[in-house]
Amino acid sequence: MPRLAPPSRPVTIHLDGDPVLAEEGEPVTVALVAAGLVTLARSPKFHRPRGPACLRGACDGCLARVDDMPNVMTCRVPAHEGMRIETQNVVGSRDTDLLRLTDWFFPEGMNHHELLAGVPGASRVMQTLARRVAGLGRLPGGKEAAPTAAHRREVDVLVVGAGPSGMASALALAERGRRVEVVDDDLTWGGGVRVLGGRAREGWEPLLRTMLEAVSSRRILVRSRTTATGVYGDDVVVADGVGIEVVSAKTLVLAPGAHDGVLAFEGNDVPGVMSARAGCRLLRYGVTPGKRIVVAVAAGAAPFGQAYAEARPEATLVRGTPLGIRGSARPREVSISTGEGEVRLPCDALLVDAPRAPAYEICAQAGGDLVHEERGFRVRTAAGGKVRDGVFATGEVVGTRLEPSEIAREALALAEAV
Repeated sequence: MPRLAPPSRPVTIHLDGDPVLAEEGEPVTVALVAAGLVTLARSPKFHRPRGPACLRGACDGCLARVDDMPNVMTCRVPAHEGMRIETQNVVGSRDTDLLRLTDWFFPEGMNHHELLAGVPGASRVMQTLARRVAGLGRLPGGKEAAPTAAHRREVDVLVVGAGPSGMASALALAERGRRVEVVDDDLTWGGGVRVLGGRAREGWEPLLRTMLEAVSSRRILVRSRTTATGVYGDDVVVADGVGIEVVSAKTLVLAPGAHDGVLAFEGNDVPGVMSARAGCRLLRYGVTPGKRIVVAVAAGAAPFGQAYAEARPEATLVRGTPLGIRGSARPREVSISTGEGEVRLPCDALLVDAPRAPAYEICAQAGGDLVHEERGFRVRTAAGGKVRDGVFATGEVVGTRLEPSEIAREALALAEAV
């Protein structure tokens, strides 16, 4: 897939030994999609082709071995000269995996625990074979890394998540003289609103501009490519690719946002089917996921599908729910149910914008009370977003709409409650 413009800082990375042109610093997944490579992984059990679906570290479609390290989310790794990416867990090649036969032999699914059950010794052999067929790559190569001790430190305010709610809360607390540190696993801060363009971005410009000033002046410390892996009592375990640390914060603000909505339809896991937010992320780097792109916007979704279609008028925008995909290696045609009936459209990429599900997991670890709704679990909080003493949750994870004025009001209420 050609880029919209050639790289300004070109580097060469290698996928399974083949050179791929990349922009230095862009996510590796973006470079691979720009080269027309969307089948990057295989499902562990049936070896079905998989491709990137979210570009935010929440799916397994871009998992690969990078510089001899297995199971790397390539959407979270910046490209650099000479980087080596290898497809994992295949017999044959990335495009022709012989173990795909497993899927054909067992079209109704397979439970290896029941294969040849009751035959002395045979069941154990089948389980051993299944363990070798399945899996996610080999252990890291080279010398065994020396163990490192986790260190402990205290901070004033720790904000988990640098999306709109995390940014707004960090700014509101910094205005009140608090020393704020923000951690986020993306390559940069800003979350989904940073990848918006056109009219959808206009309302977020003041927040992004103020955050840039605060980060540049170091009023707020932002640590990118850093993951809060769990909350244990008053401790937050943080990993940054270099080591592990245990952070104790006087005030902990959880702003993990929401997962992309996933609709149940035949072929929703085919490479080339992505969230509209992922499409916007690609577009931010000047890359499109295909030549014939269909954007399906379901009821209750916004604003990524509309924003993508406005930025790329050649894409076909349809308001409706996908019913199925034709194609196995990538889409060839999509069927969509609309208010006027079913439509069939040729495509080589499908972007789906569906109601997002709150990313409640770390809030639940922190003691958050969960409420089940149609789109998933939402965190229920007290006034100001309070989860418990010293812990607050904010943003889409508590059900707040992704709308600038609502995010701003919530951040002020949180700062007052803190």
